[in-house]
Amino acid sequence: MNPTELILSGTRPPGVYRLANNWNADFVVEPLTRQGWRGVYVDGQVVKDKASFLRVAGLAMDFPNYVGQNWDAFEEAIRDLAWTGPTQGYVLFYDGVWHLPWHDREAWQTARSILTDAVAFWRAQETPFYVLLSRTWWYARDVAKLA
Repeated sequence: MNPTELILSGTRPPGVYRLANNWNADFVVEPLTRQGWRGVYVDGQVVKDKASFLRVAGLAMDFPNYVGQNWDAFEEAIRDLAWTGPTQGYVLFYDGVWHLPWHDREAWQTARSILTDAVAFWRAQETPFYVLLSRTWWYARDVAKLA
């Protein structure tokens, strides 16, 4: 099964997953969007540190302008998402993940922790939240594979 089918079928519970193949973001996110999900694409090729992660992720998630460029603000915003409107669930496709830990391992650890906590938060709200990590290299080998 491809990642979209696994998500829509509920075969894999919400979580942070590493994609075994180099799945195309459009192939994964677009079908979910058509099913009423909120899909987000984070281009990790331009993420090299905390500041660039917060900027790129905030733009991708369409955070309001008032959201600050710090970890606390990111964590609060990713747990709110009220401005996105009604949704079946969220999927964040983070492509080229390896760039961040290669350049700033501490920022990667913090971002990963916040994303993992966001999955748990949304699970408690009964709203699925998936984080799909693509092109991780060895930095996420301890993360379960989705497909």
